[in-house]
Amino acid sequence: MDKAIDVRSKINHFRILIIGRANAGKTTILKKVCNSVEDPEIYDPYGVKIDPEIVRESAERGEHEIKNQLIFKSNPQFIFHDSRGFEGGSADEIQKVTTFIEERAGTTELAEQLHTIWYCLPTDGNRPLLEAEDRFFKISVPLIVIFTKFDGLVTKAFQQLRAEGKNIRTANAEKVELAQRILTTNYRDRLNEAAFKPSAYVQLDGGSPT
Repeated sequence: MDKAIDVRSKINHFRILIIGRANAGKTTILKKVCNSVEDPEIYDPYGVKIDPEIVRESAERGEHEIKNQLIFKSNPQFIFHDSRGFEGGSADEIQKVTTFIEERAGTTELAEQLHTIWYCLPTDGNRPLLEAEDRFFKISVPLIVIFTKFDGLVTKAFQQLRAEGKNIRTANAEKVELAQRILTTNYRDRLNEAAFKPSAYVQLDGGSPT
């Protein structure tokens, strides 16, 4: 806590890189953190505001600029950089993210550095970790993993228990515990075995951190 207060006393903005697959819940997380129902304003690396329509058109063409800065009016002290996930297995995308991280780490200006990296992993899918994600976790980058859509994993656990012959009451009573075990086995244990394991984990259950 003292260290966080010390950092905040030296900078006006807290800069965060958020990484995640499509539909990982990144926008929902950012809005909750900033207590906003509106989309963020977007600025280029030099602080010039960008028309959101231009950004939308670029996204439709498959273009993405990680250097753009996302700022919510409700909480302008946070500056976010958004990176697509690596579900396509694109080496170019991984290189773009790692280059951006290295550039930010190399600056001498504290306010221009990345202060934290959030990696969002949805837990309701069929594939816990993709091959490209495994490669990313072999890079020496301190980050916080945010497990999203845990309620979807609970639903899958309930369905598994019912398929095993449990009645509805028993399945309801045991579904959360089973979901936690699946989360540990499929995600936490695998990430803890990575060359550079995450610094911390956050689990989002129904939109709230636990």
